[in-house]
Amino acid sequence: MSELIKISVYQRRVWGENGTPQCANAIREQIKRGDLPGKQIGKLFYIDWTRYQQQTGNSLVDRVLNKRRA
Repeated sequence: MSELIKISVYQRRVWGENGTPQCANAIREQIKRGDLPGKQIGKLFYIDWTRYQQQTGNSLVDRVLNKRRA
């Protein structure tokens, strides 16, 4: 089961209220490239929070695992 969250929620969860998050456009590009687990529904982009938390930190391994889970 995946938990899809808005980019604004993702920014708050990762960087906190007082942090300096990446801009929403950069996050959308990462989703498009497959660097971040997520999807586009209509015009909106969402982060798959469950898959994000399961990432290993190795970008190659994460990309392969994301492709298999999708």
